[in-house]
Amino acid sequence: MTSHDRLLNIIEELCVDMHLHLIELEVKGDKSRPLYQVYVDSAEGITLGECGQLSRAIQDEIDFNDAFPQKYRLDVSSPGLDKPLIKDFQYKRNIGKEITFLFEDGKSKKNIVGFLKSFDTDSLVIETDKGKETGFPRTAIR
Repeated sequence: MTSHDRLLNIIEELCVDMHLHLIELEVKGDKSRPLYQVYVDSAEGITLGECGQLSRAIQDEIDFNDAFPQKYRLDVSSPGLDKPLIKDFQYKRNIGKEITFLFEDGKSKKNIVGFLKSFDTDSLVIETDKGKETGFPRTAIR
């Protein structure tokens, strides 16, 4: 098991305990002093206090585990507006809001801007500014 996988397991367990969702884990930098960027969220949104609490819990786990370097940087935050929607609860929270995404179906690429009307496991329904509703397969959204 790689150190990334170990860290992923640790963070996922801590998130479950805190009723949070791990959105993404990025490991950057060099192996001697990596940067662990952790993006978490919840259905109600995440607070700065929750990010701090999770950060301290992750630090405790890393510090007592010899599989990780002694020097590292850790950043725990919400995904922010520039990160893509990944989990269904994120789509649910954004129904009625304007979203932007790249649609690529193999033949063409288009930037789509519109209001999220609904979604399911296979597609999103977007309403454009002209009032037209169009479905887009989630597999073609970049």
